Amino acid sequence: MKLRKETRDYLRGTTIPNVRAVARDLENAGEDVQDLLAAIAELEALLEAGPPVPSSRKASAAKA
Repeated sequence: MKLRKETRDYLRGTTIPNVRAVARDLENAGEDVQDLLAAIAELEALLEAGPPVPSSRKASAAKA
C-alpha cells in the first residue's frame, strides 16, 4: 500500500490509538469488538509491509 510518510505517521500516532480507545470503551459497555480489533491489526500490518512514499513537497524540493 503506497502512502506518504505523513499519512503513515498520522495513522500510527493518532487514528489507530483513537480507534483502540473507542474499541476499549465499546468493550467496557459489553459490545463485541473482536472484528474491530482484527481490522486494526490488519491496518497495522499493511502499514508495516509497505514502503513509505515521499511526500510531494519533499520530492519537489529535491528536484529544485
